[in-house]
Amino acid sequence: MDQGIRKAAARLLLTAALLLFGDPVTGTFGTKDEPLLDQVFMIGNDDGTGTGFLIEKSGLLLTNHHVVGSFEEQDVWSLGGAEYKGEVLETNRFLDLALIKIDGFPGGTPLVLSDVTPERMEKVLTPSWTVDHPFVIREGTVQLLHQMVGVDEQEPVFTDFMIASTKLEPGMSGSPVIRTETGEVIGINVATEAWSKISISVPVATVSEVTGRWINEHGEGGTEDE
Repeated sequence: MDQGIRKAAARLLLTAALLLFGDPVTGTFGTKDEPLLDQVFMIGNDDGTGTGFLIEKSGLLLTNHHVVGSFEEQDVWSLGGAEYKGEVLETNRFLDLALIKIDGFPGGTPLVLSDVTPERMEKVLTPSWTVDHPFVIREGTVQLLHQMVGVDEQEPVFTDFMIASTKLEPGMSGSPVIRTETGEVIGINVATEAWSKISISVPVATVSEVTGRWINEHGEGGTEDE
């Protein structure tokens, strides 16, 4: 009996630790990461799933063009478990970006897009989901900036990619690259290097003209209906 009590107590302590701190092996979320559960979303359609994140309080999500594909309507789930429908408002194939508006979104606190250019060796993290672990955080370091990369075996058309040591898995396309020090988004993941699976992302400071216009036109208080 005493041994059974000790085992039960150990399990309770482990559960409490995972809730508070997450799992350092899998990178799964703990309560310390709770705000991200309502800021990062899984996006799905008939072709598959990816990730997006909240950039405006009324329900605008930024993700990849290749995640939304040719579908105007998307299924959207917050990492906290809420389910929505979303409409694709804008896409940019050149930058591999897409903007989704969540239908009936109750409002939330968006992630902040940084206007400070990334620097090499900055610590970053990527919250997302994977097939094996629905709620994960991957940590890494910015390795290279201003890179020309051919995505999906195509000739490079965008010459300012950022490469970080963060290991990505299927489903993490469209996830934010967050500057660990400030919590601001400095990039959006679009692909991985084939040989290493480390992240290739578009720096948000480089595409701020596009994302800023999208937010101004479609966000709360924008000019879309004026």
